[in-house]
Amino acid sequence: MDNIYYLGPDGSNSHNAMLKFMDLNITEIKNKIPQKSIKSTLEALEKDENSVAVLPIENSIEGIVRETIDNILKLKDKDIKIQGELTIPIKHILLSTGTDRTKIKKIISHPQALSQCSEFLYKNYRHAELKEVSSTSYAAEKVSKENDDTLAAIANEACAQLFNLNVLANDINDEKDNKTRFYILSRHSLITKANGKTAIILSTKNKPGALCDVLKIFAQYDINLTYIDSRPSKKCLGEYMFFMELDCLENDIKVKNALDKLNEYVNFIRVLGSFFIYN
Repeated sequence: MDNIYYLGPDGSNSHNAMLKFMDLNITEIKNKIPQKSIKSTLEALEKDENSVAVLPIENSIEGIVRETIDNILKLKDKDIKIQGELTIPIKHILLSTGTDRTKIKKIISHPQALSQCSEFLYKNYRHAELKEVSSTSYAAEKVSKENDDTLAAIANEACAQLFNLNVLANDINDEKDNKTRFYILSRHSLITKANGKTAIILSTKNKPGALCDVLKIFAQYDINLTYIDSRPSKKCLGEYMFFMELDCLENDIKVKNALDKLNEYVNFIRVLGSFFIYN
């Protein structure tokens, strides 16, 4: 591969996930290229034939990253598939250029980070202004540049070192077992492993029990669903698509049979990738 794209800037959780992926030595990559948004990350991947992208898909506290799913569905190049997943722990800390935590009047971070630290913020900074920005690392970078000891960011330890910031509070997550799962996307297959999943998106027929019929098929073929989420079709109010992850690979005969059977019960179905777990 020539390039790997990820949601930046450096110091973000996506950057850390990208580095973990690189450490696995699954494929040789020449350049690491940060992007400003999930949308621009996938656009860069689509324009670059010999590349890979790393994007967040699910947080253990906040759930699915719907921006990732929605933008995967917008890809025009259907050869781009989910090729793998990996998971990293998320530990939030409060950072500032100052050292006195009582002076903080404004705290900035990614909306999920603010949400994941809501109890800490309510207990300690209920009167502070909270502002959402595009990433935790951007928040840390902004705090570093503004050099205002009343301004703080919620980010991670890598950001503290990268932007030379003081740690005002450690481990401020409301839930301590906080993890984020990332997808690895590419046109090219990666090194295979024994355990894996298959991601699909489908639209059921608009009739009573349509989703139940779909779920019965998975039960009939003894296929475990590890995730299911509804997404608006964006064509008509009240119409939905269903994103699902199956706990087996597409080349498993029971998955092939189930997908064939599903065609009788859905308006459309698309396999987003059959991928391996690199943890």
